[in-house]
Amino acid sequence: MRLSKKFKSNMVVGLKYLCFLALLVSLFSLNLYSGTPCDKGLATLSISVSAMDEPCKIENTRPWFITVFNCDGTVLQFCGRSYILMPAECGCLDVQVPPGCYYIKAVWAFWVITPRLVYRVNHFTDAAIVQACCEKTTCVRLFNPSVHRCGIIYEKAVNDLIKQNAISADVGERVTEAVGAVNKEIPEPKNKFELGIEKEIEELMEKQRQQ
Repeated sequence: MRLSKKFKSNMVVGLKYLCFLALLVSLFSLNLYSGTPCDKGLATLSISVSAMDEPCKIENTRPWFITVFNCDGTVLQFCGRSYILMPAECGCLDVQVPPGCYYIKAVWAFWVITPRLVYRVNHFTDAAIVQACCEKTTCVRLFNPSVHRCGIIYEKAVNDLIKQNAISADVGERVTEAVGAVNKEIPEPKNKFELGIEKEIEELMEKQRQQ
């Protein structure tokens, strides 16, 4: 049976079309499995830094630098990118990550220090631990504590170490005296939070000591 010229021509066109589709599929597969970024399956972290001692406001007067850590303490590395000290202009940053659990912290930019501007904040924000879910956006707010708040908490921690005989009383007392002296020169936080329940904490600790 002889095939017509028209039929042969159509077969050639069809084969070329199939070859072209096969090439596209091959390139698409290579793109999927060679580590090329894609937005499907990733999670989005919408991270912001609070104003000093004010968790419901955003610190947008200075740049911050945010780092995303894995649970083993290492910096997240994904698709050729290191998630370390990422600039967060106006205190905000949206970033895509693989789904998982992360430890997030930010540090503020010291270059903004001037003789007329005093920023009594801790060097780092408090940390946030977040579970990033597939193809979802998770909002994360990092609390920005004043240095006074951190000083009080550190002083209490040292006093606890003295009571446990974990450090020498002489060293501990010198530390608490020095930290207390510094705190006297710094304004107290206007929003107390955990510092506002010191009495209740002391009562709880006393009950535990008596058990």
